[in-house]
Amino acid sequence: MLTENTVTVSGALHLIHGQMIRESKSGRYVHFSVRQETPANDGGTRRDFLLVRAFDPEIQAWVQEQAEGTTVRVIGAVRSSLGSGEMYIQAVRVEALSGS
Repeated sequence: MLTENTVTVSGALHLIHGQMIRESKSGRYVHFSVRQETPANDGGTRRDFLLVRAFDPEIQAWVQEQAEGTTVRVIGAVRSSLGSGEMYIQAVRVEALSGS
């Protein structure tokens, strides 16, 4: 079966309050979200928080050094948690975008 699962998102880094480092069956990860603000159908602003997990220790260290609101690009794959089924982006690369 041929499948494709690549996603690229950008927005403001949102550090999730509480325990940033977690463990799963897949290993230790840091979790955070990318906040996107887009026009809503009612003329207001829609705020989406796209959940991200980073299992790579280098990405984990980089994310923990960044300030809340830093503009970032995340490249990865959409996954679902083995336990809860919660959807998230499994990051393979995270970078700051200029102007942040």
